Amino acid sequence: PAPPPAPEQQPRVIDTKGTPQRPLPGGGPADVGLVLAQQGGGGSPITVQQVIPGGPAATSNQVRQGDTLIDVDGLDMVGRALPEVQNMLRGERNSPVTMIFRRGSDQVVVTLLRAVPVGPGGKPGPPPPPGQAG
Repeated sequence: PAPPPAPEQQPRVIDTKGTPQRPLPGGGPADVGLVLAQQGGGGSPITVQQVIPGGPAATSNQVRQGDTLIDVDGLDMVGRALPEVQNMLRGERNSPVTMIFRRGSDQVVVTLLRAVPVGPGGKPGPPPPPGQAG
């Protein structure tokens, strides 16, 4: 991992809020299509283990494996347990969620519309590993 930026160096912020995303029909439970991991339990950094194909994060091309999630909708993720963070990423289909990820010395701001991952042929994609999706 890259060392944290020096105090006089501000991290570059990559803002993708303007990235267009087409709402999908219908409501119901949905998420952003990420498999998250937390080594060492609560308080440890939460990282992207996998970007689920066909999900909002994958179609945005803005989130990468290895990114560290640091903020969800203005709430700091430091010190939070993985299940709590996963619940924050779930919500009604087509509802927006804004996340900030740390990628090296950069901060990447991503706003996605929650959706159910779609696989080939428009059918629902494979479910994420149990208890890991967000």
